[in-house]
Amino acid sequence: MGKDPERRSPARSQSPDVQRIIDRRLQVKVVKHNPELHVCRLFGEVDLLTVPTLAGVLDDLRDRRVPAVVVDLTCVTYCAAAGVRALLDATEKARRAGQRLAVVIASLTVARVLKATDNIDGIENYATLSEAMISLSG
Repeated sequence: MGKDPERRSPARSQSPDVQRIIDRRLQVKVVKHNPELHVCRLFGEVDLLTVPTLAGVLDDLRDRRVPAVVVDLTCVTYCAAAGVRALLDATEKARRAGQRLAVVIASLTVARVLKATDNIDGIENYATLSEAMISLSG
């Protein structure tokens, strides 16, 4: 079996509290803010090709029983309907597992897609990362 040319192995950071997953079109950086809260920052595009990367990271955080996760979409340049569906699915799975999942939607690009699909009400969302972190830490 050959390797997927679109993906590279997770890059090791110098800190054990930071994990980077690099996909050609989407980079994910997971930072352990504290044992109760992890921040998942996305950079690039969330579409049909990159959704498996996002879903895999969120599944891993749920499997590790991280109580609260913030998905920061501030640096996302494009979000397709498949990305919205992945966030809705992750939100539902998190609720069933007793995990709190919130999304930072600071980008007009992402906000438009969420509003166009009429699904923003199903996702706990915030305008800034600090707002989300304060809410999930409390």
